[in-house]
Order: sequence, then structure tokens, then C-alpha cells
Amino acid sequence: MRLLLLLAFIALPLIGNSQIKDGPKPFGKEDKPSFFVDPLIFRGKDSTGARLDLYLQIQLGNLMFKRNLETEKFEALVEYTVLIKDSKEQIAVNATYPEKFIAGDVDLKTLASSTEFRVKQFYLPPDIYKLEFIFRDKNNKQETTKELPLIVKDFKSKELTASSIMILTDYKEEEGKKKITPLISSNIGELRDLFIFYEIYNNSDISIPTTIVYKIIGDRDAVLKEGTFSYLLTQGTNQKIEKLSGYDYTTGTYSLEISSKGIDYILTERTFDYKWDNIPMNIKDLDAAISQMLYIAEPDQIDFIKSATTNAEKERRFMKFWKDNDPNPNTVKNETMEEYYRRVRIATERYSQYVEGWRTDMGMVYIIYGDPSNIERHPFNSDSRPYEVWDYYDINKQFVFVDYTGFGDYRLVTPIWDKRFKVR
Repeated sequence: MRLLLLLAFIALPLIGNSQIKDGPKPFGKEDKPSFFVDPLIFRGKDSTGARLDLYLQIQLGNLMFKRNLETEKFEALVEYTVLIKDSKEQIAVNATYPEKFIAGDVDLKTLASSTEFRVKQFYLPPDIYKLEFIFRDKNNKQETTKELPLIVKDFKSKELTASSIMILTDYKEEEGKKKITPLISSNIGELRDLFIFYEIYNNSDISIPTTIVYKIIGDRDAVLKEGTFSYLLTQGTNQKIEKLSGYDYTTGTYSLEISSKGIDYILTERTFDYKWDNIPMNIKDLDAAISQMLYIAEPDQIDFIKSATTNAEKERRFMKFWKDNDPNPNTVKNETMEEYYRRVRIATERYSQYVEGWRTDMGMVYIIYGDPSNIERHPFNSDSRPYEVWDYYDINKQFVFVDYTGFGDYRLVTPIWDKRFKVR
């Protein structure tokens, strides 16, 4: 009962905000990325140089779309530049790609979760490079630059060498063919299974039986999981797809190392992140976020989440609560979750005194009902203590707060008579 009633109040402002307008981004927030990029290096055509596959994922919902008055369509105009410099600061690649994305009124409704994928290929000799990827949203004149180190190995320098590691969002085998989809964001938080693809290059003249060792490394270089794969590596390129399972991840950054038993060097390695994509940006402390669910979850639900024996399980229970109460589960955004924690943030900013603002009576009412239709403030009446009256015309409710101490600690005069809320 608590959840259904509160969801109704949280949904009210979302209706008004869902209208499509020219100007600011119709979807997304300024702190959400417009793109992800993942450079992967494979052996090139001549076996010594390399092929750089630059994977790009464009988040259409975080671009600005403007209406074209001639076509009556909405358009997003972007441009991205790939700039690669070698170890001597000489330019090896300088390429710019303009793109236009077009949507009608109907298309805009699903745009928030829409993405476009691109792959750009470049051939490079062995060296240490610096990659700059510059992305421009031309409608709002915003430019974002991402710099990445790029080490191109000599793939013929040793008996065994390997490509970059590609993390997969999807892997299927259909009619004897393997179909893979790369994860470009490097965030495995939403993956059911962790699959990887990589190539091992056998530069000898014979097939080599080998045991490949992989390690997942966390904070302070702690080896969190280790496993092996046994291969018979034929001469030339050996493509491998493997499933890495059995570790309970928590939010953070991890490294994956792949080596071969009997050799003293790492064949290939990469980093990846584990985080929940749809947690609002203002959530920095999971334990605090769970406590802040006071006005939307039952006490036993909060206790259940807090009682998890590992941080990973706690995160899963937390996210399951919000996923179970997502009004639009088929979209990327969880509007209820985002609106709830937006109100928590604003309540903390507005009403913090001796306690955090979300814990105060004003914070509680604001989180449950949102902004009042009208506020009457009486801070200096000679015949009464300071007080405020909040009116919500659309739901026919009024709340009166009195500052009994004179230090801005406004208390609700009449408690919300509902077993869901415990007013101090």
C-alpha cells in the first residue's frame, strides 16, 4: 500500500515533464554520456602491424534534437574526430565523421533508450600511441574529449601473442556460426553472463598445446578469481570465446589478465567496471540510499536489503526493489527511482539543519508529495512562533510546520495519519 500511494504522487510531475520541446535535451541529463568508445587491437594483414577496431556507441537519448521546420522532423547533428599520435607526437590518424540522426514525433518517445553503433578501422605499425576521441553535439555546441593510451605490439615478436580482449553483451551460436556483440561501455553491471572474445596468435611452425590462465584483479592488486583454459593452438590465428563465471562482483573497477603457463609475460589484459547503469548520479553511498527508502519501502523490505551478507547481494536486492517497481520496465530509465532520489537530493539541500534534510518533516513531505502548489511563510509574527503552510491543491492536502525552537527546525503540526510514515 505504501508503495502504490507514493508512486502515484511521484508520477505527477513526470507527466508534465514528458512533453517534447525544442531546445534542451528532451531526454537524459547533462551528466550522462553521449557516447562510449572502446579501441580493440588485433593482428593486421601483414602479421606484424595491427588493425585497430574502434567501437563507438552513441546514446541518442542524451543528444539534443531540434525540429527541422522544413521536414517537421527532429534532427540531432553530431561530429566525431579520431586523432592518433605516435610516440614522437607525429599524427598517424586524423579523421572526422559527421552524422545526422532523424526522428519523428513517434520515434522520440522511444529515443531515450536508443543507441547507434559504429566501427572504424585503422592500420598501425607497432608503437605506443595516444588516442584522442572528440565528440561534438552540434545542436548544443558541447564537445567532449576522451583520451586513451594505445599500445600496438609487434605480434610476431614472440611465440605466443594475443589481441585485445572484447567483452560481449551477447553470444549466440546459430547454424554453426558464432554471433557476438561487443560491450562498448566496459560496464558489466547489467550482464547476466560475462563472455569474452580474443585472439591468440601462434607464431611457431607447429601446433602448441597450452594452458591459458586468467585472473580477475580488484583493489590493491588482490586476485579475486583465477581459472584456466586448455587449448591446442594451431599455427596462426586462434579465435576464442570464453565464459567467466563464479565471482560475486561489487561496484568498482577490475582488471582481467590472460597469460600462458610456462611464459613470464602477460598475453593481454584490460579493465572493466561493475556498476548499475540506472542508479541516479547523486547516489554515491549504497547504505545511505537504502536508508533513504524510508518513505517508499516497508521496514521489512529495507531490513531485507540491509541483511544481505555481501555487498554484491545488497546491491542486487536494492536494484531488484526498484526494478520491480519500474513503471516502464522496457525502457532504460527507471523514472520512479530517478524522481525519488532527485527529491531526496533536493530535500537534503533545502532542509538540512541538525539532521539531514531528507530526515526532517519538511523533507519527508517534500519527498512524498513533491513541490507544494503554494507556500505561506510566517517567519516573524510577534504573536506566534515561525510557521509555514504548504498547500497541495491537486490532491486537496495542507501541511503546517512550526519552528518551536527558533533555529529553523520546522516540525509537522499534524502527523500524516498513515501507518506507513512514522513522524518524529
